[in-house]
Amino acid sequence: MVQMNLFQKTRELEMKIADFLTNITQAGVLFGAAVQAYFESGLTDSFSAKRAQVSLLESTNDTLRRDVESQLYTHMLLPDMRSDIMKVIEGCDKIINKYESDLILMSVEKPKVPKELVTEIGEMIRLNLDCVNALIDGVRAFFSATQAGDHVQYVLFLEHQIDDLALELKRKVFENKNLPLARQLQLKEFIYGIEKISDMAEDVADVLTVILAKHAV
Repeated sequence: MVQMNLFQKTRELEMKIADFLTNITQAGVLFGAAVQAYFESGLTDSFSAKRAQVSLLESTNDTLRRDVESQLYTHMLLPDMRSDIMKVIEGCDKIINKYESDLILMSVEKPKVPKELVTEIGEMIRLNLDCVNALIDGVRAFFSATQAGDHVQYVLFLEHQIDDLALELKRKVFENKNLPLARQLQLKEFIYGIEKISDMAEDVADVLTVILAKHAV
């Protein structure tokens, strides 16, 4: 277990980290809802509104991340952990950036997803959001000095499931002879973009694993 308290005079810093993590969770919900709206009706006002909300949360988190980074150098009781903790914060920040960039890319490329793949892609998105939520639970546990290991293991478990599902989806895309090659390639990149979310969560989980091992008592 990591030695805590990590910070001193920390109430403001703790609240900023909590807000930062909550924004990632909220952005994930909006991301899933935006993709579902796109599957149902295309680039509607509903999709655009959700994309705008994700962008706002991403911008807010950029400010929070900079504030957290600045305050870490003021309030850390364990200076040797600063770089480790910032790796966790920056890794989480990449996830909300990914939500935003994927929605922007959808609005530009307008991928046409075959109806027979919509349900499975929706399931992959759900698993990705579960994976990120497990990561956020692990990060919260880490900062509150409670057990983070189970959350980390669940992230890794889900990431492997998502890899398998993404591979099967790509196989179905390229086995569909009714799809021209250009559309197959576009769908492959669309699936890969969603799959990448869990890879990012896994990267942060790996960092957490190293931190927990380095600072265990």
